[in-house]
Amino acid sequence: MSAAVNTEVRYLNPEWKYRKDIPSIGDRASRRANTSKHPVSINDARGMPLDLDDCGFVVTELASTVQDFHDESEVRSTYYAEIHDVMRDLTGADEVFFTPEHVVRTEDTSDFNRAYARFVHCDYSLSDTPKDREKALAKHRDVLDPAKHWEFAWYNIWQPIEREVQQNPLAVVDARSLDVDDIVDYYYTGYGKKGLTSMPVFNPDHRFYYFPLMQTNEMLVFKQLDTRSGNAMACPHTSFNLEAPKDVLGRRSIEVRVTCAFGSN
Repeated sequence: MSAAVNTEVRYLNPEWKYRKDIPSIGDRASRRANTSKHPVSINDARGMPLDLDDCGFVVTELASTVQDFHDESEVRSTYYAEIHDVMRDLTGADEVFFTPEHVVRTEDTSDFNRAYARFVHCDYSLSDTPKDREKALAKHRDVLDPAKHWEFAWYNIWQPIEREVQQNPLAVVDARSLDVDDIVDYYYTGYGKKGLTSMPVFNPDHRFYYFPLMQTNEMLVFKQLDTRSGNAMACPHTSFNLEAPKDVLGRRSIEVRVTCAFGSN
């Protein structure tokens, strides 16, 4: 286990916890205006006992057969099928559905939406899980057995591509250290869209973890929303800087989001 990394990460500014209006972030200027840096310690998660429904994150193995992760059609036809099988086994879900978009991130910083995410955030709003359940049920009603009761969980899947991660790794907040009262809705306005998601304000009790030197056959899976009571709700996440030589190659990775459906009689 490596020593903890002391660094700074961006959190939503604390005043937003008490305001009635909702902030928007979709470029570097709005990120700087609405977030501020806080010192944190990010711990090595390797060797820890981990469970998706407890701490909210795990690393599993997937040696993908995809040849070119920049080829969207290959990713959709091959990688999605590989993920489908892994997520069924990992979660015990009855069905696995994919969000239409995936994101490939590289060292290219010219596109804010595809650059490394430099602020602690969640991928979804956590403010109305009953409504989220009903929306997911309506969306996938044609596939789901109407005789069963259905609950849903949303996951982010993050995997290095092309080379191991030596810089700008991803850190996640252990869901057990998260107070949902610290989570605030915000609008993400990237890609020309306006979607309601969420971010935490700073809390010194947050426990950050990462997996040093992740390999291309390793896949980080972390919870983003769960309609089932008693389970980990979400793992806010962010990239962060490591001290490294200037010639270290930048991180390259792919992110895919899935919805898992769990049926009961």
